[in-house]
Amino acid sequence: MRSFAASSLVLALALSLPGIALAKPSVTLKLTGSIVTTAADGHTILTPVEGTELKPGDLIRWDVVERNGGDSAAMRLVTVEKIQPGTIYVDGSAGTPKAHAEFSLDGGKTWSASPTVTVKDADGKPVVKKADPSLYTAIRFVADGALSPQATVAYAYEVRIK
Repeated sequence: MRSFAASSLVLALALSLPGIALAKPSVTLKLTGSIVTTAADGHTILTPVEGTELKPGDLIRWDVVERNGGDSAAMRLVTVEKIQPGTIYVDGSAGTPKAHAEFSLDGGKTWSASPTVTVKDADGKPVVKKADPSLYTAIRFVADGALSPQATVAYAYEVRIK
């Protein structure tokens, strides 16, 4: 009887507060890659990477689409993508209107919008300078706001095959 009463109380609370008790976000990600080429007339051609043999110098555009299929907003959404070995991030290619990009030099342990490294100058003194994008190992997109229920957001970035 005691468990029935407790279950009834939980059910009664859930039914009386449906927006609070049952609402939750449900975010799915879709990642697609395309080889970027330019046609003779100057327009951009995107060819899916699946089934394509990639070669050094190829430019790959990665598109990430997130969809919140849930019934409440997804808060503090952070999307992390590994920059694959054998590729180099194309500086300035991260694009999104609703988030900011950050980069990692250490596989995702630390992040910065503009990573730096310490090198030695001609006199052997340490100097901090902007890291070369070839050193980036991961990229993440940090949402500037919540992803509303049933909404989508898209991010993109490019890498070049070494």
